[in-house]
Amino acid sequence: MPGSHKLGDGMDRTEIIEKQKILLEKIADADMVLIGIGEEFNESFGDIGKFPRLMSALEEVDINQTLEWTVPFLEHRFLIEHNDGNLIEAYRTLYELVKDKNYFVITTCIDENIKKAAFDEERIVEPCGNYRMFQCSAKCTSELYPSRAFSDLVNQAILDGVGLDSLDAPTCPVCGKTLAFNNILCESNYLEDGYQVQWGRYTKWLQMTLNKKLCILELGVEMNLPNIIRWPFEKVAFYNQKASFFRINGSLYQLTEELSSKGVSISENAVDFLLECREGLT
Repeated sequence: MPGSHKLGDGMDRTEIIEKQKILLEKIADADMVLIGIGEEFNESFGDIGKFPRLMSALEEVDINQTLEWTVPFLEHRFLIEHNDGNLIEAYRTLYELVKDKNYFVITTCIDENIKKAAFDEERIVEPCGNYRMFQCSAKCTSELYPSRAFSDLVNQAILDGVGLDSLDAPTCPVCGKTLAFNNILCESNYLEDGYQVQWGRYTKWLQMTLNKKLCILELGVEMNLPNIIRWPFEKVAFYNQKASFFRINGSLYQLTEELSSKGVSISENAVDFLLECREGLT
């Protein structure tokens, strides 16, 4: 691989095609592909306006501030029903790039949009949690509870026109405190048990990469949680002499000096870059 490719703000078409070519060659040649998904892939909920009944419910919250507790559940409903847009298309493009490889994905996103592509869920770990399960907001127990049934209740209340104030917040069956989604929005009370099984699979998979041709894709990872992806990926790339490393980010694309001989840094939003790759694949 050539030395580090450091770009200014944005890339022209020629540069995009060049980077795509290098990326595709390295993925094709790799024995294993390690993928890190970061902040540039976080759901912004900008498309929630495409769902008039959810917008109507949010307007109800604006009028009655005591219903503020329902907002995360309305967001969850959006995530369940929203199945298009640039984020999801970028994930689908990424899947097409790696579907025939031995890959593993670690993501700090909690929205589960990645699962709207065809990725094998046993090859994904979400250490920041997601919206799939509830936990006790007071962390009185390590028990987790499926959240979908309550989401359906929220949706039915909207469809029936009875209003969000007809609902009671879900509560912990042990202590009676409010249930919260099992993700980092619980802050200090975040219960990490939910992702531990997948984390075990991930660490076991990583152990098998040391003497393999490993292609590392760091996509849109910033510095909010560098100890989850950014720093560990740099370490893996440094110690694996057969590794190639791609850091794709709209602002934090720079590589360390130690990785400059095996790295490609691309100063482009990772979602946009993957969408460009999609155009190149069609």
